Amino acid sequence: MSEKGLLNGSVAELLEAGGEVKLPSRVSSDKAYKKRMNYIDKDKRYFTQVNDKECSTIVKTLTLPQAGVLLSMFAYMEEGKGGFLYFGGKRLSLKEFSKLTNKGYDSVKRSASELVNLGYLSTSKEGKSVYYSVNSQIATRGRSTKKDFFSRIFIVQLREVIQKASVQELGLFLNLLPYFNTRAYVICSNPHELKLANIELWNRERVAEETGLSLPTVKRLIPSMMRNGLLIGVKTWRTAIVIHPQLVSRQLEKVTLEDVTKVIENELNKKKEW
Repeated sequence: MSEKGLLNGSVAELLEAGGEVKLPSRVSSDKAYKKRMNYIDKDKRYFTQVNDKECSTIVKTLTLPQAGVLLSMFAYMEEGKGGFLYFGGKRLSLKEFSKLTNKGYDSVKRSASELVNLGYLSTSKEGKSVYYSVNSQIATRGRSTKKDFFSRIFIVQLREVIQKASVQELGLFLNLLPYFNTRAYVICSNPHELKLANIELWNRERVAEETGLSLPTVKRLIPSMMRNGLLIGVKTWRTAIVIHPQLVSRQLEKVTLEDVTKVIENELNKKKEW
């Protein structure tokens, strides 16, 4: 059948001839996906890709120190699926890693051993040296064109923050990572919701409830995380907890202050007492 004939034919004839039919919603979805991928291609910052679903599951099994050490390892992974700690053209020993991150070796070693037992890290021995690698189901270095939900953590910026943040602060950051909103970067109940009017914010009490941490711990850590560049607080009649946009991204362009204030002032959040 000629091209003109295909255009005038039925859907069945078009499909039989090897053509494709897309609903308007599919066309819109494909255009949005292409826009996100074009943005990723233009963004040349080095990043580690974290699987949101896996992350939300594993953090429930981790203590804050364990989560903090795992997050720090995301900043020093080699490219590809190997996931070994890597810096300066070579694989890192755990002692070298603890020195780079400005964290105590004994506590890092203890958490790393526990992460190995949980299956989130693996070890490889070469001579007298033992090297650690991150499970590729959790995180990988490099680019992806998959449509699955994932977060990009920018490693140069993260390394700077790791130097001054405590391991507990880094651990809470990893707990919050799956819950930052794709568009507005606020910590919320519906992280992949793109309509600002539908985004339901979390306060400190909700953070404590969802992470299983005590409220005093959350109230102690969040202000120091804001001082150390992990989080930002945006306040109108109340405060939204925002993950720092220099550290992460989830396929869309950077957040605007206008978007955050619209979330704070939407009807859904106005109905709640804070």
